[in-house]
Amino acid sequence: MPDACFSEPRLAAIYDPLEAGRSDLDAHLSIADELAVRSVLDVGCGTGTFACLLARRGFQVAGLDPAAASLEVARRKPGAEQVSWIHGDVSALPALPALQVDLVTMTGNVAQVFTSDDEWAEVLAAAHRVLRRGGVRVPRPQR
Repeated sequence: MPDACFSEPRLAAIYDPLEAGRSDLDAHLSIADELAVRSVLDVGCGTGTFACLLARRGFQVAGLDPAAASLEVARRKPGAEQVSWIHGDVSALPALPALQVDLVTMTGNVAQVFTSDDEWAEVLAAAHRVLRRGGVRVPRPQR
């Protein structure tokens, strides 16, 4: 369930200016480059900053988010036309059998949304279902 503010169009429209300087995305981009992946699912893509960055760099990208207002912002960004946008949460993924990716990411504060062990198990299981053999989830579960 997204935070209500991300579903409000006026608030989604000002999210990016308030979250400028996303240097945290550099680490995720470096991982994608280092692993030489070609396709990425960005879980909780929000306004699409990372998904569009990946697409402009030549990756095949799917962005998943439950907040329609955030996805509307994402669809207007450079590179957005190269991203497959999915409105929903991870429960939408089993309905998309054609989606298979090399890497699943959750950037920013997405991980904080999942507050119970059951939610984490559902998210990780969904990520695993869409990963090609040998694919990677980022963040990786801690051992």
